Amino acid sequence: MDGLAAATTTTCYHHGDLSAACIRAGLELVAGGHLDFSMRDLARRIGVSHQAPYHHFAGREELLAAIREEGFQEFLTDLRRARAAGGNPHAALHGLGRAYLDFARRRPHHYRLMFSVPAPNDDAEAMHEPEDASKMPSAAEESFEELHQCVRDLQATGEYPGRASLDVAVAVWSWSHGLSLLLSQGQLRWLGYGDELTPELYQRWAAFLPEAKTASVPAPSLPTRPVRRKVRRGP
Repeated sequence: MDGLAAATTTTCYHHGDLSAACIRAGLELVAGGHLDFSMRDLARRIGVSHQAPYHHFAGREELLAAIREEGFQEFLTDLRRARAAGGNPHAALHGLGRAYLDFARRRPHHYRLMFSVPAPNDDAEAMHEPEDASKMPSAAEESFEELHQCVRDLQATGEYPGRASLDVAVAVWSWSHGLSLLLSQGQLRWLGYGDELTPELYQRWAAFLPEAKTASVPAPSLPTRPVRRKVRRGP
């Protein structure tokens, strides 16, 4: 059965829960890789009229904004838990890095949507969109602040002397975000890294961060498949 039309019967929703049903259905579509679904696809999936979702969302981008917010809320929870478990700023930074990459591995399509540039699905739906539909979710700002505060804590111990904390935080964010996207899209495969973030790979890449001062930071739930690397033969 087509994943975009899993539901075909009309369902009667009480006022107020259709909004939640739309978000749940949108999350399911995104998790299945259907990032380009339309509002009609969504309506068919939950078994309501094509116009019903518009009673709660001005258009597709407003719905996607709600789905992004859901993702960033989960993301923020993961980052806060990792930072709190660190015990000190150095271990906290490594914990944040692991949590970041692990979230992107567990929710690859949702992660891509969270950081994608919003764009209307078609001209008809674009007419419904409010001007602030592409505004960054508040949880996204709070997620970045977890990293930014961790950098400030590190600077208080003497790390990154003379550097602006915001610049350092953006650099670490870029490192994590770039690795996440490269791995998820298979762009490191030709270098022999494979497609998965293994604990061994994380430890090698994390060597570019300030050294963790404790070994008590729990490792994320990462796959353990050995990494195949290309071996350069001698002449």
